[in-house]
Formats: sequence, structure tokens, C-alpha cells
Amino acid sequence: MKLNNLLGLAMVGVGLMASPMGVFAAPHFTLTPTTGNQTVGQNFVVTMGIDSDTEKVVGVDIKASFDSTKLEVVSIEKGIIPDDGYLFSYTPSQAIIHNDTGVFEVTLTPLNQSVLVGPIAKHELLKVTFKPKAVGTATFNYTCLAGSVVETNIISQAGVDVVNCASNQGGSYTIAAGTGGDVAPVATATVAPRVTTSLPQTGGVENTIILLVLGISSIGTAMYFKLV
Repeated sequence: MKLNNLLGLAMVGVGLMASPMGVFAAPHFTLTPTTGNQTVGQNFVVTMGIDSDTEKVVGVDIKASFDSTKLEVVSIEKGIIPDDGYLFSYTPSQAIIHNDTGVFEVTLTPLNQSVLVGPIAKHELLKVTFKPKAVGTATFNYTCLAGSVVETNIISQAGVDVVNCASNQGGSYTIAAGTGGDVAPVATATVAPRVTTSLPQTGGVENTIILLVLGISSIGTAMYFKLV
């Protein structure tokens, strides 16, 4: 009988180990989409979300990193939050963005400061608009370190960070060349102005003088013969 019990427990253990990872769900942050094909110069949006599993959330901090050689953050807007979700105050100016080093951070302060009303949160948080700058593969990830409260955090009613860093989703986007974005100025050929040079007419003045002299001589001759 004891052997059967041991075998039964062993089977249960094997079943749990072979079960989907969803059984071991933990509070984490999500990205939508996590992959995709993008084009240089054409903006695209990635939605940052939260899944607190069974934990009630009273505070959220987000710190993320992205490939600054290939991506630029254009804006960070508030996502769609259900009425029973984690409600927080937010304006785009709250986000601290460093496009030169590829990091940004924002604290999502709850509208209700009481730890007694923290909701279980499974919804969007922020919408990040990126502008692809260069061809290649660009990454986008949450900055998270277990036990640290100075990066990405999900604060529970107990006042502790419950995020499971290993469960956070990361993004990888393939960027191809395109015609969007800043258009390089088109080089125009410089056409030198055409200069018309009039060559001097040789003998022009001399011919006029000769004709004038001949005319005067003819008049003088005619008058002479008339008088004679």
C-alpha cells in the first residue's frame, strides 16, 4: 500500500513537471507584439502590459531598454485600462526617455493610494511608438533584477516587489530598408550660365569713315562742276 502511495505521488510530480508553464504563472510584464517586420522610417507601436497573476497591485515601475542604433522612441501614451484594472495617473511628460542610450523609465502612480483596493491586473499599461532608423534586428526588453526596486517592479499589497523577471516578455523586430522617414535631399546638377561673347567687328568704324569721306567728296565734286 505504501509502495502504491509512493508511486502515486511520483506520478503527480511527473505530471506537474510535464504540465505547461502556465501552471507556474507569476506576476510579469508583457509586450504586444513581441516580433514583427518593420521598415525604416515607418513608425510602429508596441504595447506594454501587465499580468499580476493572483497578486493585487498597488504600484508599478517600468524601466526598459531598446537598441538605440536602430530604434527611436517617438512617444509613450497610456494604454487601455479597464475600470477594475490598475488605475494610474499618467501624462507623456512623466516618461524619462533617453534615445541616445536606448533606455526609458516611468512610474505609474496609482489613483487610489490605499493598499486595500489593489486590483489583480491583466491589461495594457503603455503604448510605445518607435521609429526604425536602420536596417537590422532591434531588441526591446524590460530592465529587471530580482530583489531590486530601482528598475521594473510590480508592488503588491504587502509592499514588496513580486515581479518574476524571467517571465517578462522581450521584443525582437526585423527592420528592412524603406522609403519612409526623413528623405535625403536630392542632389541637383548645377548648370553654369551660358555666356554669349560678341566678337569685335573689325573694320566697322573704318568703313563708316571711308563711306562718309567718299560721300562728302562726291557732293564737293558735283558743286564744282555746277559752278563751272
